[in-house]
Amino acid sequence: MEYSDVIDFVTANPVFSIATSDRGRPRVRAFLTVLFDDGLIHFTTSLKKEVGRQLAADPRVELCYCAPDFSRMLRIEAEVEELDDREKKARLVAERDYLKGVDPDDPTFKLMRITHGAARFWTMADNLREGEIPAIHF
Repeated sequence: MEYSDVIDFVTANPVFSIATSDRGRPRVRAFLTVLFDDGLIHFTTSLKKEVGRQLAADPRVELCYCAPDFSRMLRIEAEVEELDDREKKARLVAERDYLKGVDPDDPTFKLMRITHGAARFWTMADNLREGEIPAIHF
């Protein structure tokens, strides 16, 4: 498997759960993937939200994507980084209904991306073999 398999799965299944840490306690939320032409996974958040502040304090995350029938899962362990790109933020605000009314110049509005990490695909057949699943490093 290669990183292109990761992007293909993410493209087909753009909703993911992200696990963050809040003072040593896990927190999980759902997000929507944003893909640009750079081949990286992006998403938006805000420092007005707890999740945005958690990511600023500790960028280590795990993302989990699932096929609708739960036949296949993708887990990505990574660190997020902020992308300071006003053009991309403005494009998202214009295109995404859930961002209507957001000011792309608002310093609390954050565009995040995953530049490197380890991805693992999982199926029910792997249920008791999680430690044996090879990682796709990117």
